[in-house]
Amino acid sequence: MTYRELINQVLIRLREDTIPTNWSGAINDSSTVSAYHKVIGALINDSKRSVESYHDWLNLRETVSFNTVAGTKNYNLSSGQEIKILDVVNNTTGIHLNQVSKVYINSVKYPTENTGEPLYYAFNGSDASNNLKVDLSPVPTTVDTLDFEIIKHQDSLTSAATILKVPFQPVILGAWARAIAERGEDGGTQSSLAAVEANESLKQSVILDSGNTQYE
Repeated sequence: MTYRELINQVLIRLREDTIPTNWSGAINDSSTVSAYHKVIGALINDSKRSVESYHDWLNLRETVSFNTVAGTKNYNLSSGQEIKILDVVNNTTGIHLNQVSKVYINSVKYPTENTGEPLYYAFNGSDASNNLKVDLSPVPTTVDTLDFEIIKHQDSLTSAATILKVPFQPVILGAWARAIAERGEDGGTQSSLAAVEANESLKQSVILDSGNTQYE
């Protein structure tokens, strides 16, 4: 379901006029989208983030790969900051790397740093673009391909035609509950009921998605 369709589903539940056609560019820069429609768009993104954080959705899984360089310890994942690492494997040798603390990485530097095939990784800050960086230990001596299997949240929806990756029903219902509360028209009763419905929808979506990862 596209971003515009998500917004319209919430607007229908609020008995408001829908957005008839796609806007150009980002929603907040559009002069054809009303201020209230932009509010609903923001609530869609709030609901999306909540749903994304609730479960390791299959549709949010991707692989970040890079080649090691002999003598180089620190690498950029180029994946942003909001990620969760599920597994790291050396695609050249088949070895799975284990996460350790930065303290451990520092402790093996003295008197000389270990070199060889990497067996461990630890996070070490981020670059100017907020991409997370990792240190490897031992420091590589050959060129290998490392695959980081991650969960990565979808960027905030801004374009009308962008398709939502996570299940749409709990996102719609969660945004609807937020919109009712934002209006403050019902003393909290209707928004509470909508929140319960959103939560039940989320649970059902998790059950369905988890059925495909039962061996993890």
